Amino acid sequence: MIRALAGAPGLSGWAKWMATSADRAAKDALQFFCHAFGYLEPRAQTKVLRRLRSADGSNVDGLLHELLMFDVCRRFGLCPEFEPQSGAKTPDLRLSIGDRIYFADVFVTSRPVKTRITFQGSEGYKDSGEAAKKMADALALKAARYAKLSAAVLVFVVLGGHDVGHLDLEIALYGSAIGEIAAAGGLKVRCHKDWHTHGVFCPPGPEARHRNVSAVVSCDWFASLARTGRRLHCVVYHHWNPDVVLPLGSFGRFPDVHFDQNSKGHFVPSVTGIPNLVMSTSPGNETKWAPYSANRPW
Repeated sequence: MIRALAGAPGLSGWAKWMATSADRAAKDALQFFCHAFGYLEPRAQTKVLRRLRSADGSNVDGLLHELLMFDVCRRFGLCPEFEPQSGAKTPDLRLSIGDRIYFADVFVTSRPVKTRITFQGSEGYKDSGEAAKKMADALALKAARYAKLSAAVLVFVVLGGHDVGHLDLEIALYGSAIGEIAAAGGLKVRCHKDWHTHGVFCPPGPEARHRNVSAVVSCDWFASLARTGRRLHCVVYHHWNPDVVLPLGSFGRFPDVHFDQNSKGHFVPSVTGIPNLVMSTSPGNETKWAPYSANRPW
C-alpha cells in the first residue's frame, strides 16, 4: 500500500506529506493506514490498490478516510464491510449495529476557498454561513442518493484540514448550534428564520426531511500536541425523527446529540457522554480513551 500511495498520480498536500515526510506525525498516520489496510478482505485490498494507482488528490483523501472509518468501526465491533454492493449503489461501508444493518457514506469536508483571507500577513477566514451551506448541500445529495436503499443510512463527516468544526455541522443539520437550540428551549416546527438556508433535517417532527439518515457522525482526526500519536474526536448527531433510530452509544464512547419532544411540542437537544472525549488510533485492538484539551493533551 505504501508503494501504491507514493506512486498515485495525484496527491493532496496532506497525502504527499504523509507518504514522503520523515516527520513522526506523518509516520504515525501512514502506519495507521497500513494497519487498517491489513484488515480488509483480499478483494477489497485489490480494489483499494487499483484506485490508488489512478486516483487524483481528492479521491485519494476520500479513500484514505474511508479506511479510517472502516478501522474505527472494526474496533467498535460493528463488523464493517468495505464498499458493499446494494443494487445499483455502492455505499462506502455496511455496518451491523444491534440487530440492524446500516449503510454508511464517508466524506471529507473543508472550508470553502472563497471564505479564506489573508490579513496583515496572517491567514484566516470570513464566513457568513458558507461552510455550513457546503456541508448541508453535500449531506442533502448523499441522503437523496441513498434514499431507496434497503437499510438506514449513516453519514460520516470527516473535518479535513481542521478549518471547519462541529459547530458548522450543527448549523448545517439543524439550522442552529445545539447550544442555541437548548437555550431557546428547543425547536418547534421551524428550524430557523426565513432567510436562513441551512438545516437539512428541518423541520423537526413528522415532516422532517431525509428521515432515511439515522445520524451524522462528525469526526476530527488529528496528531496529539503531546506527539504521542493520533487521536480521534467524534460526535454523533441524531436525526430528530428518523425512520430507524440509531441506539445511543452505538459508536464507541463518543457523545451522542439527540432530541426529545417535550410537553410543549418542542424538540429539545440532550448530550449523552463526555464532549471532549477522544480515542487513540494507535495500531492495535486495545483502544484508549481520555478527555483531551490543548492544555492537557495526551
